[in-house]
Amino acid sequence: MAIQWDSLLVEMMLLAAIIYGAIYVEALVDKRKIRKEEDRNRQQIVHFVKNDLNNKLRFIEESVKYSDFKPFFTDMWDATILGGKQILLPFPLFQNLQHTYSWMKYYNNELEQKQNGDSNEKEVLQILSEVKKSIGDSIKMLEDS
Repeated sequence: MAIQWDSLLVEMMLLAAIIYGAIYVEALVDKRKIRKEEDRNRQQIVHFVKNDLNNKLRFIEESVKYSDFKPFFTDMWDATILGGKQILLPFPLFQNLQHTYSWMKYYNNELEQKQNGDSNEKEVLQILSEVKKSIGDSIKMLEDS
């Protein structure tokens, strides 16, 4: 029995092409699935943060209206950071949100000093207006993204 090298070579080339094609298609499908999941997570984070910032605006309005200054809870943003999900956001958006939450933490520190008698209400109101402005900028940026 003689070996037909030309047909064997063609069969091996076809088999190699099929295997390579299957691996390529599988990798492509996995990348697409990961991209869709990241997009869904990004949308959830944007919705989550936007909702949190809108609640903070209402909190500011009530604080000014009743002159009842209480600290902000920034645990939602901290959870986003600790979960490592901030990498899904575009860097300028992340930077803006980090700036906004830093203003909230600064306000919390000023409130703590006010309780110790080191700060007055006028300073706290100024910081609160800066926080409100920063939140407004962040919400606008979230809506644009």
